[in-house]
Amino acid sequence: MSSCSLCERQGRKCIVSSSDPSRCAECIRQGRKCDVRGPVESDWDSLDRQKARLDEEEERAISVSQEAMAKILRLRKQKRFLLKRESEMLRRGLRTLDELVEAEEKERLEKEKIEKERVEEETANVDAAPTPIDSSSFDFFDPSLPELSEADLEALLAGVGTSGGMPVASQGS
Repeated sequence: MSSCSLCERQGRKCIVSSSDPSRCAECIRQGRKCDVRGPVESDWDSLDRQKARLDEEEERAISVSQEAMAKILRLRKQKRFLLKRESEMLRRGLRTLDELVEAEEKERLEKEKIEKERVEEETANVDAAPTPIDSSSFDFFDPSLPELSEADLEALLAGVGTSGGMPVASQGS
């Protein structure tokens, strides 16, 4: 039989007690718990609880670390924004932040006005331009349809109304 952990640590010979076969004589003499029969279920449960506690602590530490890193990144972004604003104020020769805000608002409104005029001009050009009708206007060729013979094509064209719409036979509904 193997030694208990106390006897093994102390380098002693482990002798199981005749009065209590679950403990050795040295553990009984020192009034300690003995594991001469191997670890008991409560030892395994204790180890499991300790591992779970450490896992939870590790998760909390990771969470705190991630929150701290996110805060650092936010602060750096804000700092870059402020440095950009500062350099913009210097470039424009402005004395206050209010002047910068006003100048930026004026630029934004000017850009919106230019964009609106451009869109209106494009819309007017599209409305005024004639729409050519040629074969390139029809983008619905289906190659899976069978090829029409001359007779089929003439019959189809003869059935088209004068408005260039649907064949006369199908306009009833």
